[in-house]
Amino acid sequence: MGALSLPSVPMKPGADLFHDPRPFDLELGGQLPELDIAYETWGTLSPAGDNAILVCPAFSGHSHLASSERDPSPGWWNGMVGPGRAFDPEESFILCPALLGGSYGTTGPTSIDPRTGKAYRGHFPVITVRDIVNVHIRLLNHLGIDRLVGAVGGSLGGMEIAELLVSHPGRAARCVTISGTAATRPYTVSIRHIARRAIMLDPEYKGGFYEGDGPVNGLRLAREVGTLFYRSREEFNERFPWEPIHEPSLAGTTFDVQSYLGYQGRKIVGVFDANSYLTMSMAMDLHDVWRGFENREAALANVDAETLVIGVEEDRLIPVDEQREIHDVLVEAGKESTWESISSRIGHDAFLVETDLMSEMVGGFLKGQ
Repeated sequence: MGALSLPSVPMKPGADLFHDPRPFDLELGGQLPELDIAYETWGTLSPAGDNAILVCPAFSGHSHLASSERDPSPGWWNGMVGPGRAFDPEESFILCPALLGGSYGTTGPTSIDPRTGKAYRGHFPVITVRDIVNVHIRLLNHLGIDRLVGAVGGSLGGMEIAELLVSHPGRAARCVTISGTAATRPYTVSIRHIARRAIMLDPEYKGGFYEGDGPVNGLRLAREVGTLFYRSREEFNERFPWEPIHEPSLAGTTFDVQSYLGYQGRKIVGVFDANSYLTMSMAMDLHDVWRGFENREAALANVDAETLVIGVEEDRLIPVDEQREIHDVLVEAGKESTWESISSRIGHDAFLVETDLMSEMVGGFLKGQ
């Protein structure tokens, strides 16, 4: 399971690398000549390979799910991993892969295209959530995991779970999708369109063929736009004072909330590539688990996993009715599905913040409780 080659995209310190020299066909056409897949693991895979849990990262997520001996820094879902938590390394083998198209070791726009010897950059092809999941399947096959005990993800990760459920029936016994959707709607496309335009209108974007950090101002603004929908109206209004904190100025910071948005924008610069941002954003907009099937009944015919769908009432990015629809169509098709809705002033990002609640709900479901 060790690294087979050096990746062209920096990996997290605790990650392993699977280099797959085989071509990878993309859903909407085109092909990647080879794949690098970065991933991290916790726990020990059983000899039969039957104790694995796949955790799918969200949009700008990476393989570093939680602290480990190799990388003790906190992970993006740290509170979910550990004894007595949803993902217990003493009982399960937890696997978290970095995403196709991203910036954390798995093949993406900053990877070297072996056909040219140069980074893909603006030449990186359009990908879909189905492509991302098919990369996960490549990794599972490499590790000898035929059937997962569970598969869990929130936001983009929740879309990955819905895609896994439909396109790869039989690969997971239990699936958990949080703040996800089966197919992206125009409202959410509109939000991401504005964020992409912020990047592409930055003079430093240069058609995707920039050097260094590139369109920093556009990337920061894109992240600020996204933050408005990752969190809820209720949180913003409770968390920040409405009174000016400085002398009113169009060019400066007048309100406290502006400082918060600026901080969120600055955090992404230097750690997430602008072309990766555009690639992943478009993949989410193109998300449609029904694509290629004659109808929904045909798409769900072979689904055999038990599913838990968790929705957040205050979600502004993927409204709760879209999350509930995943459950409804599964039940209508005679499949086993449980619906749970929570109320959180955090909004869409609640799964990342309300970890005690998420661990209890997800852990109980994975254990069949």
